[in-house]
Amino acid sequence: MAQQRRSYRTVDGLRGVGAFLVVMRHVPDFFGGVRVPESFLAVDLFYLVSGFVVAHAYGERLKAGGFAGRFFATRVIRLYPLYLLGLVLGLPNAIFATVSDPDGWWNWTRLAEAVGAGLFMIPFFPGLGANGSSLDGPTWTLAPELIANMAYALAIRFMNVAVLCAIIAISAAGVAFAEFHYGTLDVGFNPTDQWTALARVGFSFFTGVLLFRVLDGRERRSETIAWVCMVVLGVALAFRPSEALTPYFELGVVLFGFPALLVVASQFEPGALSGRLFSFIGLISYGIYILHEPIGQIARLSLQSLGSFPEHPNGWLWGSGFLAVLTVLAWQADRRYDAPVRRALGARFMARPKPET
Repeated sequence: MAQQRRSYRTVDGLRGVGAFLVVMRHVPDFFGGVRVPESFLAVDLFYLVSGFVVAHAYGERLKAGGFAGRFFATRVIRLYPLYLLGLVLGLPNAIFATVSDPDGWWNWTRLAEAVGAGLFMIPFFPGLGANGSSLDGPTWTLAPELIANMAYALAIRFMNVAVLCAIIAISAAGVAFAEFHYGTLDVGFNPTDQWTALARVGFSFFTGVLLFRVLDGRERRSETIAWVCMVVLGVALAFRPSEALTPYFELGVVLFGFPALLVVASQFEPGALSGRLFSFIGLISYGIYILHEPIGQIARLSLQSLGSFPEHPNGWLWGSGFLAVLTVLAWQADRRYDAPVRRALGARFMARPKPET
């Protein structure tokens, strides 16, 4: 069922909450003992939302044909500027580690490999010493997303509900196998488990596409339900299951919980004030996600060199301060760098040729 174009502010809020909770995982020094053990599952939520949003924004044009190339260029332009900024911000940390510890993991060869592979979003495959995710860890998730985007664009004419269900079922089997094989879904970024990234994106991205297809798209108002969605996501990512229950919990969240959460979030919108907040954190969520690790490393090293970073920081105090600074930096990166660069790239590469007269 085709939906009318509208804003999904509660869904935007989920992206923002997920991004902030991922920060607590990758920059633990600022958060003391405060932990969100299952925050890596936010990646599956991001893939799910991406499928939903891409189907909403581009599905009809892709079905009409002749748009696949422009669509892929649009997606690269959307992701690459902040991705490149993340690599640049990761360089000082890698250079410092290379110079200060010549016998450590970083060396000049790995640094060159990280830059060369990173510029082209090359995954961390066996035999490669380093890649872009070595400079900025969260970037490993982007190549699988672009692969899913291109597969969707090229095969959309064949992707009826039955085909989508088949893709989702096969991918779900891969996700389940990965969970029980590795004992966790915190995989996909190592040279030996790259296939799990394709299973994760295959399930979540195409589930998002399917949900957009089958939902009616009607907008209902409920401030309470919109905020409950945020709380449910936070609890799911912060929950600490026992070792025995971990595989079942993670599979339950990814295969059932997140899709159900997206169904509710896409149906219920908050009031005006909360809606603006959700839209804002959704807007900066990609910047938060892609920039937080190198910024956190720079901040930690800088504060330690100044003697201003405590050995055991108060998680709520230092963590809240770091998140506040990161929010401002991500917002300004969007306004002053990402949005202008994307507009310039769009004007340069996406402008339609003028008809001959």
